[in-house]
Amino acid sequence: MKNGKWYAFLIGSVLLTATALFGLWIGYQDIVNPPERTLSVSEDTRPEPDGEIFVALGDSITRGVGSTSGAGYVQPVSAALEDQDIRTQNLAISGARTEDLLAQLAQPEVQRTIKNARYITLTIGGNDLFNRGENVDNFESVDIEQVVTDAKANLNDIFAEIRGLNDTAQIVYIALYNPFPENTNGQAFNQLILDWNAAAANLGNTYRIDVIDPFAYVSDVTRDLASDQFHPSDRTYGKFAEDILFILD
Repeated sequence: MKNGKWYAFLIGSVLLTATALFGLWIGYQDIVNPPERTLSVSEDTRPEPDGEIFVALGDSITRGVGSTSGAGYVQPVSAALEDQDIRTQNLAISGARTEDLLAQLAQPEVQRTIKNARYITLTIGGNDLFNRGENVDNFESVDIEQVVTDAKANLNDIFAEIRGLNDTAQIVYIALYNPFPENTNGQAFNQLILDWNAAAANLGNTYRIDVIDPFAYVSDVTRDLASDQFHPSDRTYGKFAEDILFILD
C-alpha cells in the first residue's frame, strides 16, 4: 500500500514538472521564435457590422501569452462586458512591433472592425524596445535612442490612425514594464521605459486615449511575471483587467 502511494506521488510529481517545463518552453519559443505575423483578419473571424464590439489590438500580451489559462486580460474584460451585449474581437499578434500594427491597421477588414468598436485596448512597443531581449543583452552596441525614437513616432501614428477610424470609442493603451530588472543591463532600461510611458501618456491626452502605466507592477519577477520571465503572470494580467474595467464606462 505504501509502495502504491509512493508510485502515485512520484508519477504525479513527474507530470507536474513536465507540465511546468512545457509551459516554460512555449513561452520561451514565443519570445525567440514568435509565430508568423498574419496582418489581416480572415472572413470567418471578423464580426458582423451590426452591434457593438470590444476590439483588442497589439502583441502577445493582448493575446494572453504567459497566462496559465490563456485568459490574459482580454477574457476577464470580455466577460465583464457580456451584460452589455458587447462582442469581443482579439486581433493581437504575438511578436508584433509598432510597424506591424500600423500595417495591420491598413487592412480594410481591420479598419471595418475598429469603426464598429465601442471599446478598444492595445499593447505595443515592448518588442521594439526589447527585441526579444537582444537589445538588453547587447545594450552597448545597439542604437537604442534611435529604436525608441522610431517606435514613438509609430505609436503616434497608431494612436492617430485608430482615433481617426473611430472618434467615439473608449481606447485604452497598456504601456510598458521592465521584464529584465535582474539583467546586467536591465536597470538601464528603467529610464527608457519611464520616458516611453510618459510620452505615451502625452499622446493619450492628444488623442483622447487612456494610458495605463504598469511600470510598478513588476517588482518581483517570480511573482509578477510568467514562467518565461517576460510575459505577465496571472496576477499582473488581473491588474491589467481591473485597470481597464475601472476606466471603461
